[in-house]
Amino acid sequence: MAANAGFVTASLAMCDLIEATGVALRALAMPSFMDNIARQAAAIREQGAFYLAIDGDRRMPSVATRDIAAVASGLLLDRRWNDSREVPVLGPEDLSSNDMARIMGEVLGRPVHYRQVPLEAYRAGFVQRGMSEAMAQGMTDMARAKNEGLDNAVPRTAEHSTPTTFRQWCGEELRPLVVA
Repeated sequence: MAANAGFVTASLAMCDLIEATGVALRALAMPSFMDNIARQAAAIREQGAFYLAIDGDRRMPSVATRDIAAVASGLLLDRRWNDSREVPVLGPEDLSSNDMARIMGEVLGRPVHYRQVPLEAYRAGFVQRGMSEAMAQGMTDMARAKNEGLDNAVPRTAEHSTPTTFRQWCGEELRPLVVA
């Protein structure tokens, strides 16, 4: 599925090319970012809902960008490694979009629902908001691959897990954007 995963496919191919040179490389491999939900703060506030093209019951990892930055800076400061490998950064838990809606509702003190958008409507929405056809198709292909399990390919370990929970992120980052 990684062969037709939109922007993920290009990212993986680039890492493979760099790795083939023999240079020491640490490539962070991240699933969905919690912080992308913040782009839907207005919909959460005004409609009590957020929208994606992924099955509402599919459990996937999600990571806070602050945790990605912490892992990246730690790797940049560690001069002991000299090989090439992928470093998964998976967040602390796998959640479905329905789980996320429930947690958001609890943190925000109001009902929040998840609404799955059909892939074609997902792509069309990006174009309507000004994305090129190619960019919109890349985003749609990535969503399709995630819905097929792309983000679940790496087993969760303590080494790959990061500390910021979705509940914590909602309280610290989403709540100020939604509750005025």
